[in-house]
Amino acid sequence: MHPFTLILPAYNEEKILRANVEKLTAYLTPICSDYEIIVVSNGSDDSTDKIGTALQEQWLHVKFFSLPKRGVGRAFKKGISHARYDRIVFMDADLSSDLSFIKESNQLLDKYVLVLGAKIKGLQNRGFMRKMGSCVFFLSVLMVMGLKYVDYAPGAKAYQKNFLMKYFEYIDDYTSFVLNLTFIATVKKEAIIEIPILCEDLRKSRFNLYKEAISKYRGLFTLKLKQLLGKL
Repeated sequence: MHPFTLILPAYNEEKILRANVEKLTAYLTPICSDYEIIVVSNGSDDSTDKIGTALQEQWLHVKFFSLPKRGVGRAFKKGISHARYDRIVFMDADLSSDLSFIKESNQLLDKYVLVLGAKIKGLQNRGFMRKMGSCVFFLSVLMVMGLKYVDYAPGAKAYQKNFLMKYFEYIDDYTSFVLNLTFIATVKKEAIIEIPILCEDLRKSRFNLYKEAISKYRGLFTLKLKQLLGKL
């Protein structure tokens, strides 16, 4: 595998952070000689920061940063800014997507600037409402923006770093950045690929699905408005 940076956002992840960083380390060390894990706490008010600091002190390949405000996009931007390597993988802290995505996407970044892991195309053990919400959203994106991809969630995505730096302004503070980057990459005729992934919800969502939906659709229609106004 090529050297790469793995970014993990962490919001109040004291129960799983250490175990999942250890799981990643055990998986990656035999197959990649040079990698780093960047953990970015965003707005945590539990012991996440303490655990993250301890992990950084324990392992040279782990970096930890803490941000005062919540926002997955904020965490992503912080991770990008400190990434050592040209290949960047973004995973959810609960590791709900199969780790095989890391190895597969690493190879695909030889040819593509953006690799989208698609839960709908693979096997998924997720709640009905989450599945339905994802389906409705990707159909909405198809109708509004004309994009034919099916997964715009932040987790299980991989990028060439130079692509991210080129379009850094399109990374919002929350969760619309995958849609934004996918759209701008399509407009600029950058190489994108979407691959099936295995996904299992290992815990109940800690976030309000209604608020999540509002945020997603706000991002979608903001993007459409910018397109109509010629600001993209």
